[in-house]
Amino acid sequence: MADAATTADAVRTNTGTPGDHSFLWRRLHSLSGVLPLGAFLCYHMFENMSALRGPAAYDEMVNHVNALLPRPFFYALELVTIVAPLAYHALYGVWVAATGRPNNGKYAYAGNWGYLAQRISGVIALLFLLVHVGTLRTWVTLLGNHLAAVRTLTADGLDLVTYRDVAAHLGNPASLGVQSILAGDHIFALYLIGTLCTLWHFTYGLKGFCWTWGIAVGRLAQRRVTQLAWLLFALLSVGTLSILFQLRFGAVG
Repeated sequence: MADAATTADAVRTNTGTPGDHSFLWRRLHSLSGVLPLGAFLCYHMFENMSALRGPAAYDEMVNHVNALLPRPFFYALELVTIVAPLAYHALYGVWVAATGRPNNGKYAYAGNWGYLAQRISGVIALLFLLVHVGTLRTWVTLLGNHLAAVRTLTADGLDLVTYRDVAAHLGNPASLGVQSILAGDHIFALYLIGTLCTLWHFTYGLKGFCWTWGIAVGRLAQRRVTQLAWLLFALLSVGTLSILFQLRFGAVG
């Protein structure tokens, strides 16, 4: 059976009246969740897989990525392809969650529960990303407030987040000095919940994207997309949890 909640969304989206821009906003919201945000999510996990090979490999990967472009171009690309799409997707998603009316209590379709779970996971993912980006990207990388004793500058003079910073952030006792609001066991718990909710939100959203954009039409195509979404969620979850447990419990060198 087709996803009842998402199908209903698609019907409402494609029957907009003249002057009603919800069709465009929903299309952009769906697109931004996959490209570029979903693509960056997968790439970011690929980057972080280097942590499984130890601190030196992780730090080398961070240095390599940050040295690909001159800093002004790097920040401009980050702003255009990540920050702006994320801000739009998050703000519009919050508006949809606040104004939507889940009917899972009235209709017991799995899709209706999925609709509700998608909204809840989106809010949790947003809170998680605020902590993640606010700490590691802003507080540590941009402002230089490291969470662990590290060699601060690279050969190119860049002050970047390190393996030990992330390990301390997640409460690894070998790297953490004193637990604080930005580092400790509570952060590790937040990451476990937040990353899984983020992955669920992305992979479940792929179904809505395929239906909204006419990629999967008909029950068979929708069933296949659902199966692929579950498979992708499982693969990304295994990889992400492996990274988190390595950083939390592994040696820091």
